[in-house]
Amino acid sequence: MPKKKKQDIELTKDEAMKKLFPKKLRDKLFGLAHEKDKEGK
Repeated sequence: MPKKKKQDIELTKDEAMKKLFPKKLRDKLFGLAHEKDKEGK
């Protein structure tokens, strides 16, 4: 018996990002968000 599809309210942050945005955009935004992490070390 197949699993039922998750409702939108049940999605984690990562699952919601994958559903809403294309991969190229997600990668670019992730890079921008974590740009300061590299400089602080």
